[in-house]
Amino acid sequence: MDDDFQLDRPIDLTISSLDEDIDIVERDKQALEPVRESLAAAGFYAYTTYDDQQRWTVALDDEAGRVDVRVGMDGYHVEMWASSPGIFADEENEWKRRAQQRLVRIMLPNIARGHLAENQHAVWDEVDQGIAVRVTYELPFTRAEQIGQFVRQHLPELEDLLTLVESQIEI
Repeated sequence: MDDDFQLDRPIDLTISSLDEDIDIVERDKQALEPVRESLAAAGFYAYTTYDDQQRWTVALDDEAGRVDVRVGMDGYHVEMWASSPGIFADEENEWKRRAQQRLVRIMLPNIARGHLAENQHAVWDEVDQGIAVRVTYELPFTRAEQIGQFVRQHLPELEDLLTLVESQIEI
């Protein structure tokens, strides 16, 4: 340790400045409880979790796709996504498989610009090694009890969107 190193004033290492954030986090968790209940009433196994960006999220995994609901700026941010895993898994030639995947990654932004709405997105999913689509919605806080029905009605949109994007891939 360098003896010449001195602080002009001590560093205040308290978490009291985080009290405001704690209130926001607790408020978000409370605001999401009716959403979790609504999703459960619609037949989904929904759970509240703290996501990778330190936000409370109500999440669910369904055969049709996955859904995350968070507190947004003016309401609930509903994000639904699905993927088509292993799109080139049956290609035995590794070089050819990587070339096909690269081509799809190049094509997806153009497909998105030409065929998708502003709230729809298509990307290459590195984990699933396939095309992934996302659809996002903003719903007012007053619709918390209706989010389960909303998700049930809009989940089929993921399969339609995935089919549309895949139909545009020509390899």
